Amino acid sequence: MWRGQICLAGLIVLLLVVMGRCAYLQGWKSDFYRARADRQQLKLIPQSARRGLIVDRRGRVLAVSNQVYSAAVDPTLLAEVRGTSDRLADILSLDREEVYAKIQERRDRRFVWLKRMLSEEETERIRDLGLRGVILQREYVRSYPMGSLGAHVLGFTNVDDEGVEGVEGYYNQYLRGEPGLFELRMDSLRRPIGTLGECQSGRDGNTVVLSVDVMIQEYVEEQLRLVVEKYRAAGATGIVMDPKSGEVLALANWPTFEPEQAGKARPEVRRNRALTDPIEPGSTFKPFTLASALEGNYVTLDQKIDCLDGPYTGKGFGSIHEYRQYHGVLSVAEVIIKSSNIGTAKIAQKMGKKYFYPMIEKFGFGRKTGIDLSGEGAGILMPLKEWKWGEYALTRASYGQGPVAATPIQMIRGFCEIANGGKRIQPRVARGVLSPDGAVVEEFVKKGEEPGKEGEESGDQIISEKVARLIVDQVLTAVVESGGGTGKTAYLDEYRVFGKTGTAKVPKKGGKGYEDNKYISSFMGGAPAEDPKLCVMVIVYEPDRSLGLGYTGGRVAVPAVKEILRQSLAYLEVPARKMEENKKAGIRRNDGGGADNN
Repeated sequence: MWRGQICLAGLIVLLLVVMGRCAYLQGWKSDFYRARADRQQLKLIPQSARRGLIVDRRGRVLAVSNQVYSAAVDPTLLAEVRGTSDRLADILSLDREEVYAKIQERRDRRFVWLKRMLSEEETERIRDLGLRGVILQREYVRSYPMGSLGAHVLGFTNVDDEGVEGVEGYYNQYLRGEPGLFELRMDSLRRPIGTLGECQSGRDGNTVVLSVDVMIQEYVEEQLRLVVEKYRAAGATGIVMDPKSGEVLALANWPTFEPEQAGKARPEVRRNRALTDPIEPGSTFKPFTLASALEGNYVTLDQKIDCLDGPYTGKGFGSIHEYRQYHGVLSVAEVIIKSSNIGTAKIAQKMGKKYFYPMIEKFGFGRKTGIDLSGEGAGILMPLKEWKWGEYALTRASYGQGPVAATPIQMIRGFCEIANGGKRIQPRVARGVLSPDGAVVEEFVKKGEEPGKEGEESGDQIISEKVARLIVDQVLTAVVESGGGTGKTAYLDEYRVFGKTGTAKVPKKGGKGYEDNKYISSFMGGAPAEDPKLCVMVIVYEPDRSLGLGYTGGRVAVPAVKEILRQSLAYLEVPARKMEENKKAGIRRNDGGGADNN
């Protein structure tokens, strides 16, 4: 009897131990073993998110992500490394020994890339193999349906579909989306035996809507191509901007590149010179000198200035020359119309550096515009105190040399601010952001509401509206319409054009002085003068003088701006003026003189 009791007691104790163990495992250690089981039985497969679209202002697609597959292996699951690696190498056009070595060196890893972005044929051939341990990973590849069009605005992405430059880089947080996770049930050999579905939902990227218009972008790029080819120039830059809103309708550099092949393009070709490269603007800077002097009541447009019949020489500023011819006595308006260096220098001397320098700063020179593109430079404005602005710096700055160098985006922004009645604007290439289903995520603030830089506000008056209108109506239009104007070849029958030419020497690298026979030719123009809708700037770098075709802004850059304005305004359906109105206003095309001026 006592033996039975001992056995019963033993069974009870054993049962209690088992029950205790079960309670311990299912209670205290449940989280530990559940996590361990999940690691052994579940596998999380990342699901790439589709990068968002980039579209122009009318919804035309400029960048899209297409689904592709990439090849990888899990070395721990490969039944036979040599045979598998050889078959994969043949399909993927890779070296057999390199593939085998890559897998062998990573035998303890669970994921090894073999080739990214497969063709459809490669994908199907690998799928048909059905080999354990071979992975086809879904990814997305960025595609640019319009090729190289707008490349310097769009930028490009890297192999991981992350934005690198341009809009792709600046708005990457909106475009990239959020990847999801998909769960698989695995057996003891880590082979998939079933799906558990999505455990973390992904989200496709948003759509970025640009201010750029595809058609105007095409006009600009075509004109840049033509002018570079005609003058065998080192390159060219063009920008079209709405002077009232600051929206960039086109921005281009030539030569350009294919965003899908950005890695093969030379760095100097990928660089967005419109934002990064400061140049001495030359005579295109003269309107800012005039605006400053008129705003400060230092001069009036009809005031006479003796521009001399020879070089202007004086203590502290050396000798100032004119291009080709000296002008004698000119009115202040004629100083700009005929582009007199001597007259502009004398205007600056009337103002003095303590007034002129803050006005240059007020127009935004010497700091970034804040445009929504990566890589912008601040240009150059030598500090007033550190550089000891004397008479030399003051006079040379007045016509865009010496202590002032500006990026193209700074120049066109300032020109727009004169054209729009003296109001500050914020350059921008994006209008807003839409969700994948079309809802508004972000609508960028309209003109006059967006904060400017360093405490300034868009919409602030830089110069008075009266001064701005005087410059446009009586000076910059005469640059195009008068016989002695340097930009007369920009004349259009359909629209009243205003603008300013510029021809600047190329400074020597790493030293003082300028390169021989190397110039930068430019023109800033806008239309219609009575209510400006567009402002355009074209810069041509180092046109070849040996061709005998000319090298000044009036010869080289003006025709390109004229054609861009003509095509763009017609495309935007801006009403053309009637010739009767031209005659009534006394406006006519005059082909005499001035074409070769700077």
